[in-house]
Amino acid sequence: MGSQANLRLASIKDHLFPTSVPRSHGVAVLQTADRFGFKIEPKVRHAIYESSPIVALESTIITHGMPYPQNVQTAKEVESIIVGYGAVPATIAILKGVPCIEDDLEELGRNGSSFTKTARRDISHVVGYSKSILNR
Repeated sequence: MGSQANLRLASIKDHLFPTSVPRSHGVAVLQTADRFGFKIEPKVRHAIYESSPIVALESTIITHGMPYPQNVQTAKEVESIIVGYGAVPATIAILKGVPCIEDDLEELGRNGSSFTKTARRDISHVVGYSKSILNR
């Protein structure tokens, strides 16, 4: 019984722990994002293209979690830790109806209370009305 489990694990090992992701995968992701009008900052675009590790961050902590400027300082500290581990931070928000992976934490932090906090179920509605919202 143990050898059957080992054979099964060996057959799916490459799916669980890929040694590399083909660059074509990153290109396809970027093409899809471009087609749907996503705005992706250059560092994150490069990481997607190179299949480098990316950590998605909610923008809610910046806009509704803490007062300015503590919110921006905390977000920058979190990003610094992520970079220290070799990944690329990607803060996600919807700005003026456009899904964004944003690097302008100052803008998000200063204008925090003017953003609408939303849930996943509301995104299509808010994008349709071109509002600025946050992921949750």
